[in-house]
Amino acid sequence: MDHEIVNYANKTGMIITEDALHLLNSHNYKIVIERLKEKNNIFITKEEVAELLSQLSDSRKKINSTKESCEKKNFEILDKYDVTGKKYSQGKVEDFLSLFLDKYNTLSTILKNRIGFDHITISDAQKLVKNKPAHIIGMVYEKRKTKNEHLMITVDDPTAKVNLIVMKNNEQLQKDSENILLDNVLGFKCTVISKDMFIVNEILYPDIPLENSKPKIDDNIYLAIIADTHVGSKLFREREFVAFIDWVNGNDGDQEIISKIKYLVIAGDCVDGVGIYPTQFDELAITDIFKQYELFEDYILKIPKTIDVFICSGNHDAVRLSDPQPAIPKEYMPRLYEECNIHIMGSPCWVIIEGFKCLIYHGASLHGIYTEIKEITMDKPDLAMKEVLKRRDLMPQYGIKKTFVPMEKNLMVIPEVPDIYIGGDVHHHAYSKYKNTHLINASCWQSITSYQKELGHVPTISKVLLFNFKTQKLIIKDFQLPEEEND
Repeated sequence: MDHEIVNYANKTGMIITEDALHLLNSHNYKIVIERLKEKNNIFITKEEVAELLSQLSDSRKKINSTKESCEKKNFEILDKYDVTGKKYSQGKVEDFLSLFLDKYNTLSTILKNRIGFDHITISDAQKLVKNKPAHIIGMVYEKRKTKNEHLMITVDDPTAKVNLIVMKNNEQLQKDSENILLDNVLGFKCTVISKDMFIVNEILYPDIPLENSKPKIDDNIYLAIIADTHVGSKLFREREFVAFIDWVNGNDGDQEIISKIKYLVIAGDCVDGVGIYPTQFDELAITDIFKQYELFEDYILKIPKTIDVFICSGNHDAVRLSDPQPAIPKEYMPRLYEECNIHIMGSPCWVIIEGFKCLIYHGASLHGIYTEIKEITMDKPDLAMKEVLKRRDLMPQYGIKKTFVPMEKNLMVIPEVPDIYIGGDVHHHAYSKYKNTHLINASCWQSITSYQKELGHVPTISKVLLFNFKTQKLIIKDFQLPEEEND
């Protein structure tokens, strides 16, 4: 570390004395050297370093004092939507039926409330005479082109199954049907042709409403969002993550923002894990999963206690791979479980923060959307998030790139309308709005992997996304260093 500090000083054209060197460490040397450089000094002395460190300490105390004087934290974790500690599955075949039936019931209830949609069951619709209109709700069982180039969609509900035809000359409806996935629960306005065949006139997604009211916040309060730290990997951007921890403690500029950060979301893949993929062992800096989490704890424990931290699971964490994922067990992060400002949850999970309903989901199931909908790519994760909201379902297609636990209650549906939807997983940050819901996908803290190179996917690295509850605007704090500085 001393060699690194001396090199950094030399790059800035400064010479550091041996006494001064002993006062510096990985958390403070950059800011100290940069501040002293502003004074146009050539030599960095012990006295100057000591004085500046004292000033930085006073600045941190001022920030913490400001935070402690703020009103009590305003959040609520919605435990009913978190699988952690619940036994919804008996491991039986019948649990698969329960999973899909619960999904159908939840999403059909949403569709039934649509204005102008007069729902009847498929079995009742099949009793209607030819050319009668029928509004049905079905789960997509099969989708294929007929020999005449019409699109046939087979759907079922708890009462029956029927074939729906989208006529080839209805170009707009054909286009609207392209992105329908198997297992989607959709509404269909049809015309009855026969008992086994209806013509589709309109397709309705469960979707979210165009308008949903949000609370008014008087103060500038920030939610910081990160994900995919991958501690334990040789590719972990440690220096940049340390810089983030240093920054959030007030050892840099941006005090106006830092003093107003009250919440931090870490959206999964806290560590790189062990045995996640075949060649992973050779790419690990730490091969013991407990040691990986121990180092992760060391970092998170340095975050000011005035910030509430919400941590959800990811597919690299020490939990089951299948969704929904429970919270990372206490045995891996015992020290974090003891902290009152740190909240460890499953994925997906829901938290109401400052009155804003936040859906947090790491996002592995969205790979099914990247695979099936050609115009949506991993460098645009917010578009995949939009498709999930249209379907009101985090399990848009069963068994595509992701496995799911068969269980009597489907916690992958989206029964409520989120004000903010936070994701991670694809190592690419993004932000947009869809019908007044903020879609925020986090950056990562890991260099590009060999797998990503094969895919041609370039991640965005070491960005902290900061959402202002008052202005509902997002700003980005970038900690990325040139690649050669991370070697």
